[in-house]
Amino acid sequence: MKKEKSILFHYSILNVGGAERSLLRLMRYLSDKGWNVFLVLTAGGGTLEDEIDPRVHVYHLRSIAAGNQFKGASTLLGRIINLSDLCLYGITRIEEYIKSIFLFSKYRFDAAAISLHGLSPKFVCRFIRAKCRIQWIRNDLLLCDSEQKAQNNITQYKNCLDHFVCVSQTAERSLNTLFPELQDRTSTVYNIIAPEEMKKLAEDGKAPEMENNPSFLKVVTVCRLSDKAKGLLRMVSVHSRLNQEGIDFQWFIVGDGPDKEKMQIAINKAGLTDKMILLGSRENPFPYYKNADISATLSYYEGLCGAVNEAKVIGKPVIATEFSGIYEQIEDGETGIIVANNEESIFNGMRQLLCNSELREKLSCAKLPKEIMDDGHKIDKLIEIIEGRY
Repeated sequence: MKKEKSILFHYSILNVGGAERSLLRLMRYLSDKGWNVFLVLTAGGGTLEDEIDPRVHVYHLRSIAAGNQFKGASTLLGRIINLSDLCLYGITRIEEYIKSIFLFSKYRFDAAAISLHGLSPKFVCRFIRAKCRIQWIRNDLLLCDSEQKAQNNITQYKNCLDHFVCVSQTAERSLNTLFPELQDRTSTVYNIIAPEEMKKLAEDGKAPEMENNPSFLKVVTVCRLSDKAKGLLRMVSVHSRLNQEGIDFQWFIVGDGPDKEKMQIAINKAGLTDKMILLGSRENPFPYYKNADISATLSYYEGLCGAVNEAKVIGKPVIATEFSGIYEQIEDGETGIIVANNEESIFNGMRQLLCNSELREKLSCAKLPKEIMDDGHKIDKLIEIIEGRY
């Protein structure tokens, strides 16, 4: 009888995001191929946990996420008020250590993966027995790792790790620039996107906030509300300038994050309350792509941007800034619009796309490159890596 193969994925907390959805799809594909899949989350309570395939064995090292309220307090009074959060954090760290030692001592996996480059490989390297240990790299470390957290993790644990899987060629080049000694252990495997599933979600779901105003041109941005990464405040400035030129449209932002209040204040100050709408997090963002005329991803940095893939699968014209991986996803002027990563270029690109219906139609018909669409090839390549055949 053929032995069932097993793989363990370690992730921090499973909240809404492109990397998280890609991980959910990957685990489902591997389960379909007969793999025994384990998911170890550092903390429970993530908003996407209900979407984990029921065949996946799920474990939590900490029952809940704690410590962020104390850490985020900027005053002494704030820290005193949140002392209970600090105490709870200490208790969950003890819980994590005990579980790390005892939960998986009886297992030996074919592979174990650290699914975020900012997540320490300590758990996988010290507590998990596996034939192959893999580190996922989901961004350009030269651009997004300013505190060198990921680089320090790699330096400390690289001799324990067998392979580094990068989600884009740009991310792979960045890693190899920083760590040329890892080139023989590095590969690009694009994120799993499940295009047919995306199309079905777009057809089955609703976007009532967008459907109520059919006369307006509509722009959608799906992202985490972090100005440092996603360039939120310059989006408000661009919208205000376009509005002053008489270009009337609505901009819907799907997502949540630490800068939601800051962005809402900027929107109100610019007089765009009914034109730029923060929708918050949505479990199913695909109806919002479907009802949009344009998808805009205007980040300072990305890995291989899931929002660009999603918009292209649903058949929407995409405008994106120059961030890592974007030239692997679209060809400027042919399958999307790529603009320099500054406000003036974003303004000019948005104006061009909003005012040119023929260009929007052309870009709507353009597809993603085959290597990004072909999930089967990605899974086969990943299995070859795990089995040491790649």
